[in-house]
This record gives sequence, structure tokens and C-alpha cells, in this order.
Amino acid sequence: MTTGTMCDGIRMKFDPDAMEVYAEPLAELVPGERVLAAVVTNAPMGLDPPLPPGGGGQAYTTGSVAGGILGPVISPPKPGQGFFWWLVFGRSAAGTATSVAAESRRACLGHNPLLLVVTDARLRLFEPRDAAYFIDDPDKRRMPTADRLRPLWDTPVSNVRSARVGRYRLNWCRLTIEFTDGSWVAFANLFHMGRRKGRTVAVALAHLSA
Repeated sequence: MTTGTMCDGIRMKFDPDAMEVYAEPLAELVPGERVLAAVVTNAPMGLDPPLPPGGGGQAYTTGSVAGGILGPVISPPKPGQGFFWWLVFGRSAAGTATSVAAESRRACLGHNPLLLVVTDARLRLFEPRDAAYFIDDPDKRRMPTADRLRPLWDTPVSNVRSARVGRYRLNWCRLTIEFTDGSWVAFANLFHMGRRKGRTVAVALAHLSA
């Protein structure tokens, strides 16, 4: 076995391709749709759109320190903290309480990491429950679909206006998706979603909206 082959094997085990790892459960969960891109990511730290009236009166911040390395952080902002969150992390989403971005962030609340999937019909979010995205294990692939992926949210790709990947403040690789209602939402995960993987989502969405 050559050194290159060995390195490729190690990379595939410890940095698996989400599209390949979750091909079977996605085929079961999105029948009739063609999966174009799939990445493991997080809802990054920042300020969220407001909750709808009657939603508890608190705008929760969901995300991970430095864009998704240290695990989920869920904390209600205290008086005077809004400026700090904005200064350090900016906004993680923008839009009204009934916007597409707000709906997606509420669906993500308390769930990290996330599996962000683009099909030829919809933009989808799942909760990966088997950790196969971290270390690929054949035994995990034999688990029932319900034990591997949990659907959280989806919207037609016609609701997506644009997508881009770039560095923003403490997020070295941030994927920002803008919707046709003017709202937008950002995702980041330094370990599982580098720029190359983030761009696969942006490119897939760009082709669909062209």
C-alpha cells in the first residue's frame, strides 16, 4: 500500500464525505429527490431573528464557540449583551419572526451539529444522530434510518436567492444563505465544514437558482 493510498484511507475514515456516508438514509427520507450536496455544519454563535409573539419573549442564541468546534452553546442573552454578540460574532441570521431564516433557526434550536442537504427540490436540515460524520464505521451504516438522521426543517429551493462562503469575524468559514423574502441564515463548523465543503452547497444552490 502506497503512502498516498494510506493517507486517503485515513482521511475517508476520519473526514468522511457526508453525501456518501448518509446516502442510504437520505434516499429513504427524501424519495424522488436527487441529493446534490450534503455537509455537516453548525448554527453559529450570533444574534438570531426574534421569536414570534407568545414564543417566550427571549431570543435564544444557538451555536458553537468559534463557529462550531466545542459543541452547542444555548444561552438567553442578558440585558446589554446584544452589542457584545454583534461585535464579536455579528448576526447568525436576519429576518422577521415569520421569515424563512427565523423558521430554520427555530428548528435548529438545541440541535448541533447539523446535516445541511441540498436536493434538486428542497434545502433540508437534519440532526445526525449516529456520529458517522466524525468517524466512518460500517456498523453505523447498518443502523435503522431513524437512528441515523432526524429531519428538522426544509424549504423549497425556489425560496433560496443566493449562497456564499467566506470568512466573517471569528468564523473562518461561514456559509450564508439568503432567501427570497430578504432574510438570511449562516452556518459554520471549522472541523467538518471547511471552505471546500461549504462551497459544494453554495455551488449546488447557485446552479438551481440560475
